[in-house]
Amino acid sequence: MTRLAWITMGLALPLALGVSLVDTRPALAQGGVVCQYGPASYRRCCTQSYASKPGLGSRARANDIDACMNKGKSSKSSKPS
Repeated sequence: MTRLAWITMGLALPLALGVSLVDTRPALAQGGVVCQYGPASYRRCCTQSYASKPGLGSRARANDIDACMNKGKSSKSSKPS
């Protein structure tokens, strides 16, 4: 190998390892990427759902998040006539 190839490998390997260590978000299964986007109420409900009920399936998770998000809306919109 040429000297340039060794230098390139010497720089590329630590750089690749460093980049992989930078992303310290939780795994997708723990709500990491899923809960980062959307309105604040969705992010809050999503994070709470993954923290309190980690074993839910996708449909049950969506229902849990919907129930959390609609919890505040139903009490605000139900005004006595």
